[in-house]
Amino acid sequence: MSLGLRINTKPKDLTKITKQAQRDISRGITRAIGRTGTLGKQIILDRTKVGKGINSDFNEYTPEYMAILSEEGKPDSPVDLFNTGQMLRSMQTKQLNSRTAQIYFDNPEAAKKAAFNNETRPFFGFSAKEEKRLAVHFRKEMDR
Repeated sequence: MSLGLRINTKPKDLTKITKQAQRDISRGITRAIGRTGTLGKQIILDRTKVGKGINSDFNEYTPEYMAILSEEGKPDSPVDLFNTGQMLRSMQTKQLNSRTAQIYFDNPEAAKKAAFNNETRPFFGFSAKEEKRLAVHFRKEMDR
């Protein structure tokens, strides 16, 4: 099972500018997409670390799971989806092409865990505010 997010952008009309300018813009888009994908991954990790999902705090763990964590000497609050660290550690980014970056889990077992967790505690995606932040970041990267 694979679980991934794609970040897409569409550049403005490039037909009226020189070929060199087109190449420069294309390179800038490629770089900006990669960096925006990396920021997207970091947003998800930072938010998850403090117990927040896409639009709200995570639901509490079940009493059964809290007992397991207690036996293992691990904290049960805040809910941060970090028991062994394997799932979040396997989150990766890659650039698929000049317009798309993907955030994904490179371990099939971690991808299954992520899909399960995402059903009960949505974390793998972006809020409207985060999408705006990513768009601003993309534009700033393009201006570099």
